[in-house]
Amino acid sequence: MYYRTRSRFSKSDFEFIAQTLGKTSEERSALLRLTDDPYTLQELLHEERLFERSMTAPPAFLAISPHLFFYLFVHRALEQKGIADDDLVDYVAGFCVEFRLNGSLWHLGTVSGGKTIYLVDLLGLLESLDGSLRYFLRLHIGNVALFLTGFFPDFIYQRSKRKAAPPIEYYESIGRMQYESAATQSLAYDEDAAPVLQTLADRFVDIRSAMNVCSDARLHLNSRKHSVEVIERQASTLDEESFRRSIDS
Repeated sequence: MYYRTRSRFSKSDFEFIAQTLGKTSEERSALLRLTDDPYTLQELLHEERLFERSMTAPPAFLAISPHLFFYLFVHRALEQKGIADDDLVDYVAGFCVEFRLNGSLWHLGTVSGGKTIYLVDLLGLLESLDGSLRYFLRLHIGNVALFLTGFFPDFIYQRSKRKAAPPIEYYESIGRMQYESAATQSLAYDEDAAPVLQTLADRFVDIRSAMNVCSDARLHLNSRKHSVEVIERQASTLDEESFRRSIDS
């Protein structure tokens, strides 16, 4: 079991789960005890009521950790695509938590003198590394590619149109290749991650599309939800089923 994000839930997270799902004080107390078991907790996390309550305005939203929030969000997104494996959700939610406040994510860091480091620079750096360093850099590149395409497709799409910057397909290709390579190496460094990384490689576009649809509908990262530009991006980058869902949401 890939259990890293779920292992970081807080006491307030468990109380949120019990308060949301329990109808009486007795039920809430029982549910709070059940959260100690990882497999029971996994089943509780599938309850739609948790996701819906997590999306309400504060204070409910502020009462939970980013680990629980992103777990519920990613599970809901992938569930609508039929690929909500809990270990996969756990992995994706984990790097969402990591990147959520990372101001340098867009440029992936800088070196002295202010030179910007882009994905292509990190790809070049792979050649000079070996062993665990190469493995973890592959993970980072794959994670960045999925995070950016999953949550900020409009940024990528508009830059591609206006500035001849790389399109979404470029990031998808990089993400798939790095996850594929990392999956073959992961048995030496993190055996539990191997099947997750292979799924990320095989279903990168489906996962990215699912996150696009859910973030467009629920996170409002782009205030122009049904503008011509957003609909154009959705039509150009989503499969037919995902596009229909994005329009209906």
